[in-house]
Amino acid sequence: MNGRLIFASILLLSIACKALASADFKPCTDIADLPELQNTLCLTVSVPLHYTNHSASEDIELFIRQFPATERRVGALWLVAGGPGESGASFYTLIDTYRQAFPGYDIFIPDHRGTGYSSTICKEESVTSTGGISLVGQEWATCFSSMYENPNYVKAFSITHAAYDLVELIQRLSGKGKRALYGVSYGTQLSLRVLAINPNIVDIVVLDSLVPMQDDSAYDLSRRSHIVNAVGKAFIERCDNTAHCQQTRELTTRLAKLVAEKLLLSDFSADLPRSHLSDTLGMLLDIPHLRSRIPSIISALNDHDVTLLKSTLQDVEHYYAGFNNGYANYGSSIPLVQVISSSENNLQSSLSKDEVKGAEANLLFTSPIPRLLAGNTLPTYAKDRYFAALPKQIPPTLVFQGQLDPKTPIDGAQKHVNKLTGAGEIELITVEQASHFVALQAKNHFIEKTNAFLNRSEANLH
Repeated sequence: MNGRLIFASILLLSIACKALASADFKPCTDIADLPELQNTLCLTVSVPLHYTNHSASEDIELFIRQFPATERRVGALWLVAGGPGESGASFYTLIDTYRQAFPGYDIFIPDHRGTGYSSTICKEESVTSTGGISLVGQEWATCFSSMYENPNYVKAFSITHAAYDLVELIQRLSGKGKRALYGVSYGTQLSLRVLAINPNIVDIVVLDSLVPMQDDSAYDLSRRSHIVNAVGKAFIERCDNTAHCQQTRELTTRLAKLVAEKLLLSDFSADLPRSHLSDTLGMLLDIPHLRSRIPSIISALNDHDVTLLKSTLQDVEHYYAGFNNGYANYGSSIPLVQVISSSENNLQSSLSKDEVKGAEANLLFTSPIPRLLAGNTLPTYAKDRYFAALPKQIPPTLVFQGQLDPKTPIDGAQKHVNKLTGAGEIELITVEQASHFVALQAKNHFIEKTNAFLNRSEANLH
């Protein structure tokens, strides 16, 4: 790197640091709207669009909400949302869980670049647009058109740039005391990218539903349906071997017959959506109290009864609606999902939609993700030196994993943990019968184990 580039690099980083250092959190404008948002503080800061392209001077904005500690403060906890594409608002209704798991921590929840109140890939994802941050109607075409017209802007919304964002935010806004980092699902991947960039940025890490290694071809997104199918069949087999399910023997055979004869829900009843039956059952694996209905749903559909299926679909809507109490920044950016997933997390990006459908033809439980990613034509960015790279050093790290997780499978997590053992202290806790997102699905267990981990870590620090 020549002297001019070095100077430009230092100048850009100093501008970002000054902006963050001089910024002050202020009471959020929506603190009176909902109880969980009371006393929260908000801040919007400018950061470079490109951290690695020093000839680019454009800035973007990042939004951070702070939930101040409710007891004697010990440090700062940063919550890293999943997706990719989810805003930090996905944590708001769960804030009491994290307060109990991390007592005495100020909790900082950023909206990743490309999500929520932060700068987005498309202006149509603004909270003030027709559908809010979700694209609706003609906004899809306008958004995609702008992505084709501005590929260099789109390519800046990468995992690495998002990790640089977090490094800067944690460094400048955490304040005194210990620093903790929690990531869930894709947030675990982003958290590990943060540690690859700066392994000393935090003192402790908790990873919930750890993603497989990026170069593990058995578990990348092109294989997601095969992962979901394996978990679904494992659940049915467990069910078939319990007294509760004695009346639903031969579930696998019955389900295979249903999937072969009636691919779509609308094939069972005209007033049901045109969704794949296998996708719907795969979706239910994420929600344990609804997952338990799968054997009964299979039996009922074999008897041409759609009543339980219809009521379960309504319960799914109600379940997910419970995470959004009307937050303007709540939701997921589909353009960001497409860009990051296609660029880094789909190892078979050359597969066509027909090839994906053919590979999934005999599966009983599936995910729509491989089909949605197949044949991507939107701009992507090149893999950088951090792709599939493990942090050379990690602070004390705790990993939670559900044994029946259909998104980040236990086997992939175990392999990832084994690879990380040489970088530092790491512990894997598996939770029987839990699905994805242990802090949500096994709240009390998560709180208990995290408290114990923090106590051990604090003792070691002293």
